[in-house]
Amino acid sequence: MTTTSTLTNLREVGGPGFQSSRPRTVFRSNTEPDVPATAYPPGVTVVDLRRDDEVERVSHPLGASAGYRAVPLFDPSSPVESADDAVELEDQYVDWLERHRAGIADALRVVATTDGDVLVCCSAGKDRTGIISALLARHWGADDERIGRDYAASAAGLVDRFAAERAASDDPAATARAQRCVPEIMTTVIAHVERRWGSVDAYLRWLGLTDDEIGAL
Repeated sequence: MTTTSTLTNLREVGGPGFQSSRPRTVFRSNTEPDVPATAYPPGVTVVDLRRDDEVERVSHPLGASAGYRAVPLFDPSSPVESADDAVELEDQYVDWLERHRAGIADALRVVATTDGDVLVCCSAGKDRTGIISALLARHWGADDERIGRDYAASAAGLVDRFAAERAASDDPAATARAQRCVPEIMTTVIAHVERRWGSVDAYLRWLGLTDDEIGAL
């Protein structure tokens, strides 16, 4: 993986201006080594969705700050990240909604109970971060177009990272699948949530979030 002095995939959840009427802002980003603290929004609470082994390999630049929270999205009790037949990203994400529900709930609780601005991140800021971001955006009233556009915006932010991954890949087909970043991926996932549970808020309740926690989001 290449290193950079900037966060190439940093932005507000939902896109510019979407949260302008809200009392705080939730950001999303990738994680890169050696990024200075000045690259991050000031005073932000970090919700790091990466596994413990990922954090050990690449420590978060704000890992020593009082506002850092390690909240792995992937449930460590699960022996796999997603089912073997979940090949496409849409299928993997849908699988995560139930398989890794504990991590999703934990991450959303941190957002709900944190005062001030929040930054949600994983490694690339596309997949795990994409799930949390899409759930939040829909909860806040985003339509399909906005949710899809916010997800797909990672393609531009990860151009160099994706190129490095392709150059090092022994399985180009698998790498291409993992790098897909088009609006339909996340709109398909949100559509599944609303078919399966009725709404994003109903899914959050199924996760175990209370009405107070959902309201605090």
